[in-house]
Amino acid sequence: MRTLVLAILSLGMLSTFAQGAKRNSNKLGIKTSINISTLLGNELQNPRPKFGYTAGAYYHINQANDWSLYTEYTASFRGSRFSNGDTGYSKIALFYVDFAAMPAYKLDDKQTLSFGPYLSYLGLSSIFKGQQQKAYLNDIGIRPLDAGIGAYYTLQGSLVGFQVGGKLGLANANKDISFDDLTPATGTGGFIRSLSLEVGMIF
Repeated sequence: MRTLVLAILSLGMLSTFAQGAKRNSNKLGIKTSINISTLLGNELQNPRPKFGYTAGAYYHINQANDWSLYTEYTASFRGSRFSNGDTGYSKIALFYVDFAAMPAYKLDDKQTLSFGPYLSYLGLSSIFKGQQQKAYLNDIGIRPLDAGIGAYYTLQGSLVGFQVGGKLGLANANKDISFDDLTPATGTGGFIRSLSLEVGMIF
């Protein structure tokens, strides 16, 4: 139910922001990205990249100035794959709703660099075993809130822009992960940190 509510809210915000147009030097728009993510730290072993998707809305304030503020509200599928054999955990899938507020510097009329904090709310977490396509377990002990630093390079076109960047979690996402019947061993109280890279378009 929580995931359904978050999805409805995300779609509602997206459809509202998609109707936005440039007013003065502020701009409402939408973004879509392919992301590559993984989970770092010493709690989970043998992580590998996982492909996901990010979509949502952005609001760029005072974008005509040299310094401005880039904000975004997005839904993101992240997580990590793992190389742990048929009896081990092979994938962790995470669904987040993110909010970011990043100071932005205009390199020229089309190029912008943004860097600043973000906050994520966890809507769903699942773990998979071996080659199984169905989740082995849901609500796996990831903290519901995550925070970190993000950065973007944006190249704005007349109709469509290009954006590349990433987000690094600074908080420990491990709340109480422990799987007695999955290998390698968990439950050590170790650190888990999220890392994701994005390539996409803005409208």
